[in-house]
Amino acid sequence: MKGHFFRNKLAEYIHHTLDLKEYEAFFDELNEVDPVLLQQWISEILEAEEEGARARIPIPDLSRVHQQVLQKVYAIDPPVERKTRKITYWIWASSAAVLLCLFSLLYIFSPNIQEETVNKSMLSWYENSHHYTIDMQLPDSSIAILYPHAKISYVLNEEGNREIKQVQGKVIYKVHKNPKAPFTVNYRGYVTKALGTVFSVDPQADENILIKLLEGKVSVGLFDARPQDLVYLNGNEEVKVDLRLHTMTKMSAKVLEKSRLARVDKKLSELIPSFNANVAWTSQSVEFSQTKNTQLLQVIENLYEVSIICESAELRSNSFTGSLNRKEPLEKFLTNFCQLNGCSFRLDNGIVTLSNSARKEDPN
Repeated sequence: MKGHFFRNKLAEYIHHTLDLKEYEAFFDELNEVDPVLLQQWISEILEAEEEGARARIPIPDLSRVHQQVLQKVYAIDPPVERKTRKITYWIWASSAAVLLCLFSLLYIFSPNIQEETVNKSMLSWYENSHHYTIDMQLPDSSIAILYPHAKISYVLNEEGNREIKQVQGKVIYKVHKNPKAPFTVNYRGYVTKALGTVFSVDPQADENILIKLLEGKVSVGLFDARPQDLVYLNGNEEVKVDLRLHTMTKMSAKVLEKSRLARVDKKLSELIPSFNANVAWTSQSVEFSQTKNTQLLQVIENLYEVSIICESAELRSNSFTGSLNRKEPLEKFLTNFCQLNGCSFRLDNGIVTLSNSARKEDPN
């Protein structure tokens, strides 16, 4: 009986009809009720309330209501019977022919629009699968110098900007100047932006990127960075980007020159043991014995911090025996090398191009 009395008080409390004077006694008794039984009573009270509500609300016959509405509408505005018009086969055929002619004329007289749309959405891929450095001309006449295993994509976006996505490997860019079309290189979210200049983007093994400017000016930063958060480089300056910490460290040309010898020694100590070739080096000289020219040129690249493109397959397959004084100017070494191998060289902004010498024509 006591439980039945408390259940009635619980129903009053749920329906907000419990007298305030009874609150204290109600909550004292509430603490003594088994929680499982309390939950059951609450569920039964709420279910009974829902059933009562459904019983009190009559469900109208919607179809009868719809008919009554239509009768009132038709009494004011009676419906008009429409006659079905029959369209013959010839009318359909004539309409189709006219539309076909219109589309054909649009196709014939607007090829430039179509070509522009196609070109803007065109994506070009470039990859170096060789073990030596190669250069490739991009659609905008810029040059990309791809080191072994390098891979990039090129696209001209809707705004007219030239966008490069560098996937892997070291690449040097000789940008064709076009003030109306900025040239950007994106490597893992960090963007190098230029108008007309020469720079390199070199991914490092320790989750770093080394970006070096050889000529002109560039800005470097995250793709969504504000102008004040960018790093601006002048000629022969570098910036090292830490991809894990998202920090950028700029190095001036003066600082780089002071640390050049130590930097070169570190590169040679990492490079030469991987050759399995007869190459020995000291602080004064480098000795070569039957060393493949492809390996020789890699040593020269690191020793003088330049990039070398060898256009002759025959020249790459030759071997070299000799020594090199580390203080010897690069031009002197290249002159002697080309005299021995019958080639010519061109040095421009730290980029050396080796090619076969042009044959002398017979004066007769």
